[in-house]
Amino acid sequence: MPTAARLALLALALAGCGSRAHPAAPPPSGWIPVAGMSCADGSPTGIGVSPGSSGAVLFYLSGGGACWSDAACNVAFRSFGQAEYELVQALASGSIFDRSLAGNPFASWTFVFVPYCTGDVHAGDAVRSYDGVTTWNHHGWRNLQAAVAAAAALLPRPAEVVVAGSSAGGFGALAAFGPVRAAWDAAGGTTADLLDDSGPTFVGTAMPPALLSAWWDAWGLASTIGVRCPACETDLSALWSLLAADHPGDRLALLSTTQDQTMRDFLADPSLGVTAMDGPTFEADLAALAASLAALGPDVATYQAAGTDHALLVDASFLASSAGPPLLGWVSDLASGAPWSSAGP
Repeated sequence: MPTAARLALLALALAGCGSRAHPAAPPPSGWIPVAGMSCADGSPTGIGVSPGSSGAVLFYLSGGGACWSDAACNVAFRSFGQAEYELVQALASGSIFDRSLAGNPFASWTFVFVPYCTGDVHAGDAVRSYDGVTTWNHHGWRNLQAAVAAAAALLPRPAEVVVAGSSAGGFGALAAFGPVRAAWDAAGGTTADLLDDSGPTFVGTAMPPALLSAWWDAWGLASTIGVRCPACETDLSALWSLLAADHPGDRLALLSTTQDQTMRDFLADPSLGVTAMDGPTFEADLAALAASLAALGPDVATYQAAGTDHALLVDASFLASSAGPPLLGWVSDLASGAPWSSAGP
C-alpha cells in the first residue's frame, strides 16, 4: 500500500464555545457527519469521535499527501465518509490510538479524528483544476473550522487538549491550534499542547520558495493562515513564533526523524524545478528549524530520532522499537506538565 494511503488509513483507526455548559448527554461515538465539511470531490464528510474515560481530548488531523500542481496530486482520498472510517479501524493497533498500547499517554483520552480529503494540508480555501480536467475543492480550512465547532458542541469542556497531526496533518495541526484554542480557551480552565508529527516547516528558503509559492497560490493560503501570519508566505516557520506569542504557557512540539524519506519526497515537484532533498540536506535543515524553535523558549521543543521513518505517532513499528529517545514517555511528559525539553541526536 502506498505510504500516503497507509498513513491516511491508519489514522482512521481511532475512532466559539469557551464558556458554554457541558452537554447533558454523553458524547457520541463513531462517525459523525458535520454540516459545512466537504472533500475535494464536493462530497460531504465529518469527524470521528471515540470517547475516553478522562477529561482530556486528543484532536487529531489525518495526513496523506497533497495536491498543488498537475505533477503533484497524490492524495490518498478525494472523498471520506463512514465507510472509510469503519473500513480500517483495526489498523489502530500499536499506534497512539491503541488504548491497550503500553505507555500510551492518550489511552484514556477522547479521540477526535479530522479526516484529510482536500489535498491542502487542512489549510486551504480555493477551487482549482489540475490536468485541465479534475476539480479539487481545497476546503480544508472550512473543514477545520467546522470540525472544531462540532467537537466543542459535542464534548464537555476538556481539562486538557492536545492538537496533533501526522505528515500533512502535522502542518494542519499548526493551522488548527489557534481555532482549537479559541474554542477551549485557557481562561476557561483548559490546558493545551501541540504535536506536529512529521510536518517540518523549514526556515526561510530551506523550504523551497517555488514550492511554498505554489502552495500559497493553489490553496489560497493568503485568505487562511496568511490573514494572521503574512510572513508565512515566504517563511512558513514564522507560524511557530506566532503561536508561541499568542499562547504563552502552551507546549508546542515538532516530531521528526532526521532524514524522513517520505517528507523528503513530499517537498519536491520536478515541474517546478524542485527535486527531492538528500538525507544530509534534510537533516541540516531540520537542525536549523530545531534551533529556531529552541530560541522561542522552554515551552517549544523538538523530538528527533535518527532514521528515515515518517509519521511517528501512527508508526507501530517505530513506537515498539528502541530507536531514538522513547517517544511515548516524551509525549507523556509534554502532556502531563512534567519537566520536558528537546530530545534526540
